[in-house]
Amino acid sequence: MNYATATATELAADHDFIQWVKYPTQKSTLHWTQIAEQYPEKAQELAEARRLVLLLSQEQAADHSCDEDAALVWEHLQKAMQQDRENGNDSGHVFSLWGRSRATWLSAAAVIVVLLAVTALFFTLQRSEPVTYATTYGEKRIIQLSDKSVIVLNANSSITIPEKWNDDEPRTVQMRGEAFFSVTQQANKQQFIVTTSKGTEINVLGTEFNVYDRDQEDRVVLASGKVNLSTTLHGETKQLEMQPGDLITVSAAHGFSHRRVDPELYTAWQHNKVYFDNYTLREVGTLVEQQYGYRVEFGSQALSEQRVTAFLDVKGPEDIVNTLAETFDLKVTQKEKTIYISSL
Repeated sequence: MNYATATATELAADHDFIQWVKYPTQKSTLHWTQIAEQYPEKAQELAEARRLVLLLSQEQAADHSCDEDAALVWEHLQKAMQQDRENGNDSGHVFSLWGRSRATWLSAAAVIVVLLAVTALFFTLQRSEPVTYATTYGEKRIIQLSDKSVIVLNANSSITIPEKWNDDEPRTVQMRGEAFFSVTQQANKQQFIVTTSKGTEINVLGTEFNVYDRDQEDRVVLASGKVNLSTTLHGETKQLEMQPGDLITVSAAHGFSHRRVDPELYTAWQHNKVYFDNYTLREVGTLVEQQYGYRVEFGSQALSEQRVTAFLDVKGPEDIVNTLAETFDLKVTQKEKTIYISSL
């Protein structure tokens, strides 16, 4: 937006301006203070825009919608013009409506229409539109939510959350890939619900847990606290209250499983470590593909079915591949984004 020429109405429709007026932060206040200092001649427009946003915020609590407001204004106009025609004033330039001339009323109506348009835009901007965070291959990202909860997003993953939550509704997020959640319990016991792309639902109040959602498998590991897990597999719904150390796996191919594990091994990826729990080499190759974007091919099926248990420091895919080569006496070659692994 060009603030040098912006009108109060345009400012009142600006998303950043609305957010500052309704939910001021130190950063946003500094931003708008700098704009006010840069454009001192816009002080009146800024003040008027702020007044308009606050006014519209108060009106947002009304029971009727903007469309109903617009219809009401139009109804008043139609009735007034019909009365004028019935009174024989339609050919003149003036008709009586609250003691105003037609020109004055139409000008006022135009202002009302503009305000209604701004109100509609304002309401649209204020809806809790979802926000998606995503990572690329080899990238991790830390996301702090407005409720002080923290999400660590693993490589090649995404999470979608509302822009803001209502206090009387569950905090709901959708995810794909892998993420570690540290959820802050709220004073009103507001629920926090994580839903995977396959429909597994994890319902928590305040706790730490890891969710893996790739291919045909969901995997949930609880580090601390307590969660309720719900999933539907082959038409059957299962619900379970998880305790720290529980690992729940939901797989279309292998069904539903529950076992006890060390949570630190399954959340170590946050610290550039990886744990292979009796993985086949094909499963290790799949992890390299999912997190780093490489294609991994094996010289034989028998080779790909060999198993490994390891806990590694990993800075890149080469650390994983080189460990496999040394452990199993393998030959590793790479061509662009494809890694070939074969026996010596």
